[in-house]
Parts: sequence; C-alpha cells; structure tokens
Amino acid sequence: WNEYLEVIELLKADLGGMIDKYETEANEQSANQVDNGVKRRKSLQVQQKEIAATFQHYLILSFFACVPDRQRTFRELQLDKNFMRIDGESNGEDTWVIRHSADDYKTGATYGERPPLPLLPSLTPAIDDFIERWRPCLLRNSDDSPPSSFLFHQPKTGNPLSANSMYQIVSRCCYKYKEKKTNPHLLRDMIVTHVRKNSDASEKELEALALYMGHSVQMQRDSYDRRTLEQKVMPAVSLMQSINSVDKPQ
Repeated sequence: WNEYLEVIELLKADLGGMIDKYETEANEQSANQVDNGVKRRKSLQVQQKEIAATFQHYLILSFFACVPDRQRTFRELQLDKNFMRIDGESNGEDTWVIRHSADDYKTGATYGERPPLPLLPSLTPAIDDFIERWRPCLLRNSDDSPPSSFLFHQPKTGNPLSANSMYQIVSRCCYKYKEKKTNPHLLRDMIVTHVRKNSDASEKELEALALYMGHSVQMQRDSYDRRTLEQKVMPAVSLMQSINSVDKPQ
C-alpha cells in the first residue's frame, strides 16, 4: 500500500512538470504577442489534453486511496448528482463528497443508502482546478448535445470512462512507476490487508472500514484480507506471550 501511495506522489510530480512546461510556453507566446501559426497553437492544445488526461489519472488514483471502493463508483461520478462540493462552514475545510443511494452501488440492496464518502480536504484545490481548467479539454465539442455531467471522460472520444478504461488507468500507472501489476479490485484487497497487518485498528474501526467499503466485516475477512494464516494469528501469539511471559516482573 505504501508503494501505491508513492505512485500517486510520482504521478503528481509528473503532472506538475507538465503544467509548468505548458504555462511557460503559453506565457512566452502571449508575451511575444505574435501569432506563431497553426502548428504552435495545436501544440498547446495537445499539451492541454495530455495534461487533462494525466490530471484525471492522478485524481482517480487519489480517490481510490481516500475511498477504497469499486471502480464503478469513480467512473460514474456526476457533478451535482452524486459528487458534490461541501463548504467547510463548521471546520473551515471545503470537501468534495461522494453520495450513494441504494441503487448506486453493488451491495446497495443489502446495505441501503451509504453514508457520505468524503475525499481528503487537501485534494479540494486539485479537484477544483481540474473541473474548471482541464476537464473541458476532454469534453466533446458539440452544439447538438447537452454538456456531460460526468467527472471523468475518455480523452479520444469524450465519452464517460468505461470499466476497462478504469482498469487500464490503474494498472498502467502502477506498472509505469513501480513495475507492479495492480488493478482496481486488488486495491481493495491491499488496503484491508495493510490495515489488518500494519496497524492496531480496533474491531470498531475495522467494522467502520467495512461499512465504508460497502460490505460486511465477514466479507472483509473472507474476501479482501490477503494475509497468510501465520500473519493472521500473530496478534494472538503476541497476546499469549505477553500474558504468559515467565520473565514478567512480579
């Protein structure tokens, strides 16, 4: 899981470099006040679309880190429908929140409407920037159809992302930066295994994580926990050693 977080930071750094390069070239062209021709303008347009696509990748991977949910959740995000910006009147931190009715996710018939799924407030400026500045570069330019409300789009067609699109974005980014084969569903396994293996999470916290991920604690144990049997019993071994140690002071 820590390597996955490193992938996000590396992707963010590359995105920052792309934006800096684009802004430098755009500012130079503006400062010269000279029309450098169609080729120059197209070069900047291509950069805009590449930045928008990379920005999308960064946000998608970041969203998975905040809310380890099924990939359907993120490819079906729609502005002002199930993806909303909440002003931080109480705590001073503006936050983007995912909202799901029972019809919006796989196990909705069992668990009903989900609690709000907030993203990290630190992501809010990036999400705002993407929506206002870069997302329009991915939309289809057509006067015949209303503008899309979906957050993410396929760069080549302007259509909403498909399940395969999400799979490819996650797997290619992880392989590019860490040469590890990963996919959206495996991320859910990874976070559960990481939490159970490397933290002192209480049963209440694990129950809350299961609810947050839209499944039961039993499913969390049976389907998403990839620890070995030896790793799973280690807390019990440590507990028994601590209460039965012959070296304990009297």
